[in-house]
Amino acid sequence: MNKMEEVRVRDYLTLEDAGAFHGHMGPFLVIGYVLGRYIVERLKPRDEFDLFISVAIPLKTPYSCILDGIQCSTKCTLGKWNIKWIESNEFIIEARNNNTGRKLRIWINKKLIKEAENCEDIIGLVRKLRESPVSYFMEKEEA
Repeated sequence: MNKMEEVRVRDYLTLEDAGAFHGHMGPFLVIGYVLGRYIVERLKPRDEFDLFISVAIPLKTPYSCILDGIQCSTKCTLGKWNIKWIESNEFIIEARNNNTGRKLRIWINKKLIKEAENCEDIIGLVRKLRESPVSYFMEKEEA
């Protein structure tokens, strides 16, 4: 396997890398990152070109930070056109493995969104999220 193939298949950005990319470590970045890693674990793409992700969220900060988390954890990027966002009052992530046809739809936990919106201790919430199971991030999941 050549170095390019190794990077494409094996390497991924850590949550710390995502924070550096994004500029800070906030709860909405963590939400996107954790759910993106979960999507990769569930759909098992061969590489980043196997995935296509659609994110329905309000297109304003801080919600748009979810997109940066997903990009960093899945390698789906705006430049490759394998992620798209949809203006919505919902918080839904749909993912598809283009190679296998497997799909996954995740409704982000609205209680978590409210918790992040009203957070006065961002560092504490980020610490809590880093220690929380992925089920805490989801209201519902559909394969």
